Amino acid sequence: MENGKINSLESPKKYRKIKKLSEFFMRKRIAHILTNSPGLKARDIAKALNCERREVTKCLYDNLEEFVQDENFAWLLKKNACLKIEFSANRTWITQEHFERALVKNGSPLDTAHGHIILKIPKESKLLFCAAARVLALANQLAEVKRIVELDFTENPDAVSYLNRAGFFDRLSKSIKVLPRKPNSSTAQRHKANTTKLVELLPIDADSDENVPERFKLSFADVFGELHAQKLFTVLGELIGNAEEHSETVIPGFAGLQSYSLKGSTSIVAVVSDSGKGICSTLRPALDLHYPEIAAQFPKTLEASDAKLIIHAMLKGGLSKRGKGKGGAGLYNSSGQAESLNAKISIRQEDFSVSLTYKDEDLHHNWSLGLPTLRGTHIVFEFKLDRQ
Repeated sequence: MENGKINSLESPKKYRKIKKLSEFFMRKRIAHILTNSPGLKARDIAKALNCERREVTKCLYDNLEEFVQDENFAWLLKKNACLKIEFSANRTWITQEHFERALVKNGSPLDTAHGHIILKIPKESKLLFCAAARVLALANQLAEVKRIVELDFTENPDAVSYLNRAGFFDRLSKSIKVLPRKPNSSTAQRHKANTTKLVELLPIDADSDENVPERFKLSFADVFGELHAQKLFTVLGELIGNAEEHSETVIPGFAGLQSYSLKGSTSIVAVVSDSGKGICSTLRPALDLHYPEIAAQFPKTLEASDAKLIIHAMLKGGLSKRGKGKGGAGLYNSSGQAESLNAKISIRQEDFSVSLTYKDEDLHHNWSLGLPTLRGTHIVFEFKLDRQ
């Protein structure tokens, strides 16, 4: 101020500073009110603050990273807004289909504004290996985007014991809370590779010392013979290599295998999971550049275009983000071995899945579209062997 007059350059700066401080204190006061009384509507907050409703509404919508509105138009602190998803089973086993139904019922927590996510395993339910892998991937993805995540096994301590042996907690983000408590030590590490029925969930990070496909082969060669073990080695080696190529993720991928004996035969379930960009997201940019004929065959405007593109890659091969002659055989080679084993391969992408089932040289394939968000590529490989 000079000679009693406000400096024309200083005035706007002071105004912006005062306005910024006013907005800061308004946000803090609203946060304090919602901490003590969550679930208030804007008019109730304005009444408590003795100010105009429009001021409160503007502040709430200007700070959606901190505040969230529920289905009843009431406001909560985002960090305290909670969504509980329970993975119920019709019978004893929770399968990957039950996992998907739970997401359809509740919506993917990756698409909601809830800051606190509880994933609950109910009492007397057993997790199939493929379902456990989906829960693990979802939990880690939520942790990576800074959600508060809890895995609730309070009613099902047996599930904790099984998952600990399978290496689930070794792959789980350390920021995730486990109820009633996380195991003190890893039974997967203590008993690693001492059974042919289980290959623990192992990291498929390119920098890892683990040769995961070799673990699969060694584990099953004595039980199912060298031929089947080699086929398994080829399938999973290709799928893991494909995941490493297309992943581009900060969350380490993982793979594992479980066998179940029933009525004289053995069902084998192998999983390969990564939380990266997904197969189609990495292939699409290369199509116009290296494969214009394929791009024309599977345009984005075509219904189920991405699903059909993955099926094409599995049955025909030769597609690589690096171009022709530079890879792209992984899915194709896996498909060929799956045919020889009468196996089923399902591939879950961000919002759709495809499956290929081989039986006596016949191939059946289908897809599901519009699934709730789960980032990355999640592959389940299933087949049965009659034990001699």
